Amino acid sequence: MIGKERFIFVDFDDTLSDNFQFNLQYVRELGALLAPKFGGEGEAWAKSATDMLATIEAEYVARFVGAPLAGYCAWLETIRARSVELLFGGMGVAAPADAASLAIDNQFSALTACDAAFPGASEALMALFEDGVRTQIASGQESEYLLAALMGAGVESFTESKFGPDLVDCAKEGPEFYARIFAASGVAAGETLVIDDRPDALGWAMATGAKTIQARLSPVRHFETVPGVVAVLTNLRDLPALVAKHL
Repeated sequence: MIGKERFIFVDFDDTLSDNFQFNLQYVRELGALLAPKFGGEGEAWAKSATDMLATIEAEYVARFVGAPLAGYCAWLETIRARSVELLFGGMGVAAPADAASLAIDNQFSALTACDAAFPGASEALMALFEDGVRTQIASGQESEYLLAALMGAGVESFTESKFGPDLVDCAKEGPEFYARIFAASGVAAGETLVIDDRPDALGWAMATGAKTIQARLSPVRHFETVPGVVAVLTNLRDLPALVAKHL
């Protein structure tokens, strides 16, 4: 149909950006921010940040895996201050009183200084934007994280909604996540294309009726091809052509 709007929903970690390299950059940037203000070595802060992120991830898994509707927004409200308490605790330093706001500010500053985008990410997203494709982000990271990370990669302006679980109060842990972000975008599942690397996420998207492309770009994390995907993406520069073919 002429004039039909085309929506794609693209993951961030290991789909647009190398997650391993990105996380290394992120903790180092946090260390560089915190050491001059609070003392200690940047590497020590980076190590504490790595431990903090592992603890937060374990708590996320315990709460949301198998239970995507277990109150993501309420959890996010508490986790910012908790992340600072863990981070400072790892350094043997009392957390500041403004822990939540410090977490938000430091996250933004650190993320906007990071860029581990896969080759071709900027060119692909720009081409899709110029072709009128409405690119949404569909990630397990929250929306403010995604905004800053996309800014750091220089691709934020080519995307629309940054779906984070916080925008729909649903963790990316089941078909409910995709059903909610499609509804929020005003598009039927069968008219969408989801690009992700994780087999579980691709399965959830397909369960709603969406078409899917499996990203296979990470040099350190590899998954077998998921039955039912319309294509496998091994070079981001191929994405515009694949979208044109399948949407």
